[in-house]
Amino acid sequence: MKKTLFELVNEVESEASFRAFLLELSLDRKEHTDEWQNDSIASFLEAAAEWGEDSENGLPHYEKSGNPWRRCAQILYMGKIYE
Repeated sequence: MKKTLFELVNEVESEASFRAFLLELSLDRKEHTDEWQNDSIASFLEAAAEWGEDSENGLPHYEKSGNPWRRCAQILYMGKIYE
């Protein structure tokens, strides 16, 4: 069974797994456009940056990853859904 994007983002550990996540993020955008809150690259990047800043010290249901590759993947993933 294919893993969800949410599952994949939390498995990022290295540059190679980060690149694999980026490919899946791109496919998700093509196949599930209706699930994306941010339609343009500008709004996507803005939302990702805002969530990155808001979560810099963790959040009630999010513990900031110590792995920089995973943290970057999480920031990009949140660009998909953060408003």
